[in-house]
Amino acid sequence: MKMKSGICAVSALAMAIFAGAYQAAAQEPVVIGVSFDKMESFREGEFNAIKAAAAAKGAKIIFQNAQEDAQRQASQIESMIAQGAKAIIAIPWDIEAAVNDANNARSAGVAYVTLDQAPADLKAVDFHVGGDPCADGTAAGEFFAKAAGDKPYKLLELQGGLSNDNGIRRSKCLDEVLAKHSNIVIVAQVPTDWKPEKALVGTENALQAHPDLNAIYSPWNIGLQGVFSVLEKAGKLKKVGERGHIDIVSIDGAPTGCQAVRDGLIDMDLATPVGDMAAAAVDAALAVATGGKPAAPTAFLPGTPYTPADVATQAPKVWGCAAG
Repeated sequence: MKMKSGICAVSALAMAIFAGAYQAAAQEPVVIGVSFDKMESFREGEFNAIKAAAAAKGAKIIFQNAQEDAQRQASQIESMIAQGAKAIIAIPWDIEAAVNDANNARSAGVAYVTLDQAPADLKAVDFHVGGDPCADGTAAGEFFAKAAGDKPYKLLELQGGLSNDNGIRRSKCLDEVLAKHSNIVIVAQVPTDWKPEKALVGTENALQAHPDLNAIYSPWNIGLQGVFSVLEKAGKLKKVGERGHIDIVSIDGAPTGCQAVRDGLIDMDLATPVGDMAAAAVDAALAVATGGKPAAPTAFLPGTPYTPADVATQAPKVWGCAAG
């Protein structure tokens, strides 16, 4: 119920968080520079949501992809400001460099908003909106604890990027839940840097060492590619409810995650509220660019849990179910 009430708050936030919300002018549209750290399926969903939110407000966007390079991202942000951007919405590649990027933009009178990945210092930006990595990690931990009951239970924990807030807290808050259950043993913690090939190797090693593995935590949907490859090769890719099934929980709500839930290959996915995040980021950028101010400096929005049992009814809330 706690998760559900958080989702209700998301909708209210997306619609009414900004006291000085931007209203599209009949004249020149506000230009927003959009800077992404990289592009993959989840980022494509976020970019599409930003485009839709900006179009709804009559704003124009300029987009740049930093391709996992902090120096390139800084240069691209400077270029977009030179092209007339009055606000920047950035997903930082480097959370420390993001602070300097924000300071430079704001010194030039340009609003600076971060999306998804929090910068090292939230005070450096005008507004940050993202998922709630701790709520998601906690929800995953609670699922595994319930699945384990009082039985011995071996779990492989794949970790995301440990240089950013999402990776750190999706791991930390999962571990805090599992630490309360002495029957649950984390057999390996595998840092992946959000790379599916590292998830594959980590899963392969863990399964070789622990053929009686009970569960796998993949804190992002793309990591499932490597997990499924290893399990299929080992003859252990079983559907939920089948004998020998390995419990799997993931996070994102991307098309790959939604399909995995629909196929019954994973037990639960936590769908990040991409549309609400994008709408909040665009509203904040436009509000600050036109002299307003967000009602709150940050917003962390918990994911929507969905499973093979309720995916049909939950699908409208999951961005990747519609996109897929």
